[in-house]
Amino acid sequence: MKVILFSHSHPLFSKGGGEFAAYYQYQGINATKNNEAWFVARAEDKQLHLGVPIAALNEKEFLISGNADVKDITTWLALDDKSDFVSMLKSIQPDVLHFHHYAFLGLELIRVAKRICPQARIVLTLHEYIAICMHNGQMIKTNGKLCYQYSPRECALCFSNQTPESFFLRERYIKSFFSLVDIFVSPSYFLRERYIAWGLPADKFRVIENGLPVEEKVPLRPLFGDGQRGRFAYFGQINPYKGLDIILDAFAILPQRIKKQISLDIFGAGLDRQTTEYKDKINARLEANKKIVHYHGPYEAHEIQRLMRDVDWVMMGSIWWENSPLVIQEAFKFGRPVICPDIGGMAEKVQDGVSGLHYRARDSLSLATLIESVIFNNELYEKLCAGLPKAPTIDDCVATHLELYNSIALQSIN
Repeated sequence: MKVILFSHSHPLFSKGGGEFAAYYQYQGINATKNNEAWFVARAEDKQLHLGVPIAALNEKEFLISGNADVKDITTWLALDDKSDFVSMLKSIQPDVLHFHHYAFLGLELIRVAKRICPQARIVLTLHEYIAICMHNGQMIKTNGKLCYQYSPRECALCFSNQTPESFFLRERYIKSFFSLVDIFVSPSYFLRERYIAWGLPADKFRVIENGLPVEEKVPLRPLFGDGQRGRFAYFGQINPYKGLDIILDAFAILPQRIKKQISLDIFGAGLDRQTTEYKDKINARLEANKKIVHYHGPYEAHEIQRLMRDVDWVMMGSIWWENSPLVIQEAFKFGRPVICPDIGGMAEKVQDGVSGLHYRARDSLSLATLIESVIFNNELYEKLCAGLPKAPTIDDCVATHLELYNSIALQSIN
């Protein structure tokens, strides 16, 4: 079986969970017998050769130009029969075209793939809500409040220069491409339900968790004397939706006697790409909490196992309906409970009181209260560590996807 996997970026240039999920799957398929995979990732023009829309990293990994922003998801890439993109499809002749995204790539790639490879199965993994929400696909209103359901009228209130009719037409436009998809994959039930409520057919969905490389758990951090579980860590991207400011505010308001017992390590990338206002906001909080908070900057995937050794708790602060954050799986894999907001895929993946703890989303006081209650409760900590689920592996993920690809093929024959 020949499979092309499309991603909105390559892990070489972007460290997001969606990119790694697609790339791990690509590697996993190539590790199986009788199957081949190609990886096509959107890249900025400066990462490509001058004037060339597609560049090869090696014989099975390609970078492709793309500029389809979140608002219209429309590409300027040449897609006619003589284009480089079409030539690539004809050369590979895939059995499956699996899109792990369409943002920056462009929805049109789905239609072209269907036209050039009519017998191939088309699979689309949904990682967020861009099709539903024009506000960066986060389902957060432009006034900052959480959005609970799609409504053209409510969307128009978020964007004063748009009408309800324009959002209805956007919906119909996107669904015209989605109608070409054979199966939608969602890494969480939460996201699946949001898209079904939006109008996608429930029988075309499969929930498949993303897989991770197999690595050993790390031992729990040794405690000495009356030691406490007070070492917290944040891993991942840094942007306004990830809620790092919520976490920093929680640490700032803790009593002095608690501050003497704890620390927070921040391992994350992306702060340098944020607005000046947001960078100033975070940097001010880092400076105010510098005695207990340590900002280490970006990290590589292969470093996480080592970094986890000195960590007791993995923390999340996201203010949006996260789908299936990679950091949760990584924490479980290495044997660390997670403290996270009580919404979206985070609340689904982390069972409160079983594999981690929830606090009220967007509420730094709720988080501070939780931190204060857990650091001396070693019995609770040991219970949570014992309740951590097994993290799905790349092999698990690949086997499930290959089974899915074959089942679609059988349906088309019948």
